Amino acid sequence: MPTKQRIKQLLYRTFYVLGFMIILTIVTALILSILPVNRDYTQAQEEHIEIFITSNGIHTDLVLPVATPYIDWRDKISLQHFAGANNNFTHIGFGWGDREFYMQTPEWSDLTIEVALSAMFWPSASAMHVEYIPKPLIPNKHQRPIKVTPEQYKKLVAYISDSFQRRGEYFIIIPGKGYTSTDNFYEAKELFYFPKNCNNWVNGGLKAAGLKAAFFAPFPYAVMRHYR
Repeated sequence: MPTKQRIKQLLYRTFYVLGFMIILTIVTALILSILPVNRDYTQAQEEHIEIFITSNGIHTDLVLPVATPYIDWRDKISLQHFAGANNNFTHIGFGWGDREFYMQTPEWSDLTIEVALSAMFWPSASAMHVEYIPKPLIPNKHQRPIKVTPEQYKKLVAYISDSFQRRGEYFIIIPGKGYTSTDNFYEAKELFYFPKNCNNWVNGGLKAAGLKAAFFAPFPYAVMRHYR
């Protein structure tokens, strides 16, 4: 068989195997994302704290009150680092993700194929994205409220806090990388890759707090669907 023909057949087989693996991964992820955990969870009705999960269609975040009897986030994340925020801001948003993806794509138009593929398939350094929010969010399909008990809230706070790298008692800021005057990036623990991505991080927080969540949640839908 001519060498060119062999190379062509090898390329066809390689693309076929890669395509099959990608489809199998997506189908498996979709099936696992349907399976719920903490099925017996019901939202707190009496003493509760209201939190939000938010989605921009690709990425999900956790949004919490700035101050409660259980934590004042300003003690950990100083307002001095946020020129556009002040003590009147009521909420704070947390996201965990691929550090390079965060830094190089302030807008979706900035996304390149190289950055996207690296974030999906190559374990890489992570970062925490923190944003101070001036007022409570309005519930809608992209911003879904959850009423949690004090105990559930404290577990969620512990999960979020443990995602940051620390220097003593303080989280480590990444200087000059925020998109606006009300957000910043901080050094985070663990590596980012497809099975451990931004949506699975949010889903992991819900699990850790004993809230309804998906078994596996690589896509925003898997996180948001439980709180329609």
